[in-house]
Amino acid sequence: MTITSNRRSFLKSLATVSAATPLSMAGMSRLAFAAENPKLKVIFAVIPDGFAVDTYGGFDGGLWFPNTAEKDTSNFSLRPMSEKLGKYASQSVFLKGLIVGSGTGGHNGWTTVLRDSNASQSSIDVILGEAMPGMNPTIKRIYAGPHAEIGAAWTVSYQNGNRISPEASPYVLFDQVFNGVSDTATSGTTTAQSKDHLFDPVLDQINEIRANLSGGEKAKLDDHLDAVESLAGDLRSTASNGPDYSGCSPDSHEPTGGLNVSSADYRDAITDSHSEVVAGALSCGISRVATLQIGRSADQVVIKSVSATRNPHDCAHRYGSVDEWKNSRFWYIDKVRNLLDSLDALPDPDVPGDSLLQHTIVVLTSEMADGAPEHMQDVPVTLIGGGSGLLKNNNNQGRFMDLYDIGERSHWAMGKAVDMQRVWSTVARAGGTNVPYSGNVDIIPDLFTNV
Repeated sequence: MTITSNRRSFLKSLATVSAATPLSMAGMSRLAFAAENPKLKVIFAVIPDGFAVDTYGGFDGGLWFPNTAEKDTSNFSLRPMSEKLGKYASQSVFLKGLIVGSGTGGHNGWTTVLRDSNASQSSIDVILGEAMPGMNPTIKRIYAGPHAEIGAAWTVSYQNGNRISPEASPYVLFDQVFNGVSDTATSGTTTAQSKDHLFDPVLDQINEIRANLSGGEKAKLDDHLDAVESLAGDLRSTASNGPDYSGCSPDSHEPTGGLNVSSADYRDAITDSHSEVVAGALSCGISRVATLQIGRSADQVVIKSVSATRNPHDCAHRYGSVDEWKNSRFWYIDKVRNLLDSLDALPDPDVPGDSLLQHTIVVLTSEMADGAPEHMQDVPVTLIGGGSGLLKNNNNQGRFMDLYDIGERSHWAMGKAVDMQRVWSTVARAGGTNVPYSGNVDIIPDLFTNV
């Protein structure tokens, strides 16, 4: 998208508007913003200790993968864990046939899951953060990690070979991402105008259009000319102040006070607070890429609604009851669904009238497939959300894709498997960039409309 095409779209809207009276400044601004193209946002949601994909406890085929005999279809039934996605399953693409690392080694998967198989390059969230800037250029990617470094620093994001620590406190995360952003949604004020809406040469282009108009259309355009001049002057006078956060309400995303960020007593509230800050930051346009790592591999922080004494790692290992095993897996998806609810409820910063989820893809995965044998074979990746129409989810019917037929890696249990880094190569291409990974980085075909 170029600035020139933005102006031209704006002026066409202006010339054909049917209002009998001149537009207000707010109306002119809305017209300008309506000419924007949508901008893709991506959130990586990583849960620990797998999706319980193996048969256990009477659950044939495990808890996650949709049940179907077809390889690429919307004709499937959800299993108990994926059912927790609720209404968002229809906006999802479920991928099967992926391998992380060697396929074995369990908890070592956290070093590889979002990056190349050689564990030597930057993770996909860092790569996308560089390629998909938001309005705050200092925040390339938001990294939220509720309870992610308790007991061990096993986290999933890397800058080249260097592990990155997430922010564990939603309070600190809030201060970091909303620093300098005032609450403009209630005050009606605008901190600045950026967003590439620069109308310095707008009068010349209006005159070009005016020369092709006559009668009432020309008079109507003349009526609006003063408003255009005023709008352009206001934009120029405020452009030096920074990005446009008009309509942003940081206060509505601020975490509740009194939460102990390391205590199991506040695990639900802490995780949901991180999700709310992330969703709010993307809705304000501060950043377009985020990672939400919920706990860490071999998660040690008790989920009290599941078990008051047994940690979720031991639940995933099936050391307790079937209900503890099952409900510990469900809890993580409940937290992801809460993130999706926030995205669905918030406005997109670039397309008026659309929800944030319509222009976001949430990439859900884990460092392993199943936490009992701790293997990384058939690690699920599920892409959820509208993605500005880029994600091919069979027109919101939901989609299951078995990738075995395009597998390039031989594995004793899986046969031909697809290396996880190919998914990240495909996601990178959808975001307008490439991964610097060695080995096979062929895309997953027919996953995005622009790849």
